[in-house]
Amino acid sequence: MARPGNLLMNKPRVFAALAAAVTLVVGGCDTSPSEDDVNEKFHELMQRSDIETVQDDYLALLDRIRTRLVNDLGITPFIPDKEEPISASGCPGDFSAVLEGNVRRYTSGHSPGNIPDTEWPRAVDLVTDITSNHGFSEPKTVVDRKGDHEIAIYDRYGAELIFGTAKNTILSLSTGCHLSREAHQRGTPKPRTYDY
Repeated sequence: MARPGNLLMNKPRVFAALAAAVTLVVGGCDTSPSEDDVNEKFHELMQRSDIETVQDDYLALLDRIRTRLVNDLGITPFIPDKEEPISASGCPGDFSAVLEGNVRRYTSGHSPGNIPDTEWPRAVDLVTDITSNHGFSEPKTVVDRKGDHEIAIYDRYGAELIFGTAKNTILSLSTGCHLSREAHQRGTPKPRTYDY
């Protein structure tokens, strides 16, 4: 049985062991990316256009698609949604460590009414004809049933264009990950700061 005096004499050892254990646990939980990882992903993003250039291109692309749908298919002009038509966030996945990486989302609002089933293939052809000139792939069917259709089209950087029709016709686009113009011009990652 331990005596009270023995516990007090071992107190420094207990604190030392506890401090060592806490250091190992806290130090072992550091999941911050290495500087090399950040530099590698930043360099990869430097090969892409900056997000402001991409935004200008994609907003023009959406405008071209909306105009052609209205003019060629006779759908009702798109009505903007009440929410902001542009939203943004940091990059997901492998690029999340790059602080100045951005993903933006653009909504076109909606065109009241449905594109008839008989006209849907023509609408898809029209959209894919325009998007293929901007590096987008063939469409992937998301939904295809009577009166309800949706496709997704992707580019090599992870941009996703969604086009669909049901009660209304929708068109939206999310970019892949791109650097801010400032980061692109600077050419190096912004130093990481930590608030402890």
